[in-house]
Amino acid sequence: MKRRLPTFAALLFAIVFAAATLAQGPRAAADEYSDAMLEAFASAAFEVSRRIEAWRPLIESTADEDEREALIEEAQADLARAIEEAEGIDEDEYYAIYEAAREDEALRQRINEIFSAHLQRPQVPRAE
Repeated sequence: MKRRLPTFAALLFAIVFAAATLAQGPRAAADEYSDAMLEAFASAAFEVSRRIEAWRPLIESTADEDEREALIEEAQADLARAIEEAEGIDEDEYYAIYEAAREDEALRQRINEIFSAHLQRPQVPRAE
């Protein structure tokens, strides 16, 4: 997905919104996302994690640097597809939650609880 450069008005709004959000304190990010959105994020993150584990041995076992770079690019495209294919979340929302969770312990905890529940569910083999 190509990102467009924001107009001056949009940029000004973003700066004002960011300042207001920072003034709300550290709990603002944790409360910003619904359980449904975090469930969609965790589901997408689970699939991204699964695909990373599939790509890792192939990339690590490749000695040729050019071939390795090509595999990394292919893997990155595959990970982006995993996010695009996830229901209830788009790529921008996924990365916004990812960044917010890096800064917010409460949000990280909520995501970890949902992600843990995903790990405990029986996995149905996917047709690929």
